[in-house]
Amino acid sequence: MKKYFKTVALLTVLSLTASGCQKENEIYPIIGAEQTTESILVVYSINGEVFQTTIGESEWDAFVARMLALAREGYEVSFSKNRTSLTSQSKEKVIFTTTSEKEAHEWSNNMANLGYSVTITFDQNTGEYTCTAYK
Repeated sequence: MKKYFKTVALLTVLSLTASGCQKENEIYPIIGAEQTTESILVVYSINGEVFQTTIGESEWDAFVARMLALAREGYEVSFSKNRTSLTSQSKEKVIFTTTSEKEAHEWSNNMANLGYSVTITFDQNTGEYTCTAYK
């Protein structure tokens, strides 16, 4: 009985050791029917440093609000939806200035939805947002 117990204990320790050396499998969440939303690939830059993320449609307004907040803090921000280029080497350029954050938010959102790349700056002295859209 002692010999059997030692053998089982040794095999248990060896199997635990071997399983501890295995690479973990990544677990991906299962999206149910109620969770399906359109994903938006967002390319954005903060003071020239480019980032990329994927967000849901419900998170888009919060993203634009965050970009406006960063602009108020003195950053130059740019963003575009679904692989639209951030470069300003384009034929079409539209500029919009306002002191209203709500108007800047709505304008930037509309232009991004139309396929434009949007750049936002904020002038601390005048309290004015300058929103520029490139296509």
